[in-house]
Amino acid sequence: MPINLLPTDLSPKGPVVRIAALVRSVAVISFSLLLITGLGISAFFIVNSLQIKNLNSANEELKGSIKSLEVTEQGLVLVRDRLGKVKQVLAQDSGADETAGLSKFITQVPQGVEMQEAIISKDGVETTFLATASTSLVQLMAGIISQESFKSVELVSFSFNPNAGYVASFNLKTK
Repeated sequence: MPINLLPTDLSPKGPVVRIAALVRSVAVISFSLLLITGLGISAFFIVNSLQIKNLNSANEELKGSIKSLEVTEQGLVLVRDRLGKVKQVLAQDSGADETAGLSKFITQVPQGVEMQEAIISKDGVETTFLATASTSLVQLMAGIISQESFKSVELVSFSFNPNAGYVASFNLKTK
C-alpha cells in the first residue's frame, strides 16, 4: 500500500474516486479506439493507393491496346472500302465475255460478208452484217448457230437491198 502524506480530508471521496476511475478507463478506451481508427484509416489509404496504382497501370495498358486496335481498325476500314470498290468495279458492265465471243466468231466470217456494226454490252452483242450473196448469208448464219460462245441467237431484222445485198441484224447472248 502506498504511503499517503496528504491529510485524509483532502483525499477524494468514494464517488469522486469512482468517477475518476471511470474517466480514466473511458480515456484509455477512447485513446485505444483513436489509435485503432487511425491505423484502420491509414491501412485503408495505403490499400486504396495500391489499388489506384494498379488501376492506373491497367488503364495505361488498355490505352496502349486501344491505340494498337485503332490502327488495326483503320486498316480494316480501308480494306472494307477497297473491297466495296472492287465489288463495284466487278459489278459494272464490262462486256469482256461478249467481246471474246465476237472476236472468236469474226475470224470465221465467210467471204462476201462484211460487219457493218457491232454494239457490245453486258447483256449481249448486237451486230449487223451485209452479205453480197445469199450463199454467204447462209454460211454466216450457220457459223453463228454453230458458235459455242453464244447461248442464244436472235434475228432482229432482215432486209434486202438490190444495190448492197442482204442486211441482217442479230442479237447474240453469251453463255
